[in-house]
Amino acid sequence: MYSDKPSRRLHGTALPFTSWQQTGRRDRTVNILFYDMGSYTYRDFLYYLEKAGHHCKTVYYHFPDKFADDFFVHRFTKYLTEGTYDAVVSVNFFPLVAQICHKHRIKYLSWCYDSPLEDRLKEFFSYETNYIFLFDRIEVEGYRREGYTRVFHLPLAVNTRRLDALTFTPSQIAAYQADVSFVGHLYGSDLDSLLYPADEYCKGFVEGMIQAQLRVYGYNFLEKLITDEFLENLNGAFRKMGQTAVSLNRRGLSFAIAAQITHLERTFMIEQMGALYDTHFYSTRSYDFATPVRSCGPVKYHTEMPGVFRYSRLNLCPTLKSIQSGIPLRSLDIMGAKGVLLSNYQPELAERFEDERDLILYGSMEEAFAKADFYLKHEDLRKEIALNGYRKICENFAYPDKIEIMFETAQLG
Repeated sequence: MYSDKPSRRLHGTALPFTSWQQTGRRDRTVNILFYDMGSYTYRDFLYYLEKAGHHCKTVYYHFPDKFADDFFVHRFTKYLTEGTYDAVVSVNFFPLVAQICHKHRIKYLSWCYDSPLEDRLKEFFSYETNYIFLFDRIEVEGYRREGYTRVFHLPLAVNTRRLDALTFTPSQIAAYQADVSFVGHLYGSDLDSLLYPADEYCKGFVEGMIQAQLRVYGYNFLEKLITDEFLENLNGAFRKMGQTAVSLNRRGLSFAIAAQITHLERTFMIEQMGALYDTHFYSTRSYDFATPVRSCGPVKYHTEMPGVFRYSRLNLCPTLKSIQSGIPLRSLDIMGAKGVLLSNYQPELAERFEDERDLILYGSMEEAFAKADFYLKHEDLRKEIALNGYRKICENFAYPDKIEIMFETAQLG
């Protein structure tokens, strides 16, 4: 959905000092080298770093290969060594940045909105210069059990100040108005290709996992069901076909299954909503639905997407199944824009927000349709939920508070 794509060319932008007097939390400016490759939250994150009085210089670069890039290593090292910095900061975790910071003994803070992280990234987690912040608590606990102590739990944030300042024309408002809207991807999966050489038992076992996990919210059991024996049987089937380069691991197969479950759930729910209500679908990819769902194409993250959230009566947001407990950025964006979130049950959502007061949670597809029908018929209650959810975002998901936690954890300032 992000439309402002940076080029691969590496370049830096110096940003001015601003005052820290607004909050008074710290009395020392932190000098930051900020790496970004076109992330959703970069602008808001940077805005609040500047507002706090910190001095930031941003380096933009889009990786062809984030694990091997001599040009990037040379140029980023040059930026780092030619300036005086207390820390490097990025949205999401980048292994080459981690390596450079480790080599030069400078703290590297990364705040990730992707989950789960790519398994190969763990090779770079143990550097003592790392401070890796993830929004999914269960994912963090898993890494901690494996001995990765440089990983910390930190929910994401929303810049409600920016969202409140947005205005929309009458024609935009009319276009965005809908009973139900969904913004995002349906997620494709290469699961069929991964299971191609498997026998009928293995395929049936995976289908059983899919059907079971489709009906369970708040607990992901996929990895626990994928045994070493099952993986060996599947990898053995590839070897029999001569595909010796293919070797599936538990996390990779689990993610492929989760993506397939997400695709099935989102497609079914959007189609059923389309059969009952005026339903809009916003995505960079087209899809032929079986019901009259209006495909509206992509929307710009910073300027258009908040309008969809604000003027849609309900915003459907089924969580990617591989996110185990955390609150996805899209859910926070919806409530921060004063939209009503209709989401599956998610442990951290249920902890931080009250169902049917701040947002609408469902524990089954049947419950999702029942609650949608109820609140579309009770406009006063729906509007109250929108306002309550927005207030909770302002109170508990503000950037200054999250940045303060990051800096305290990394002992900056």
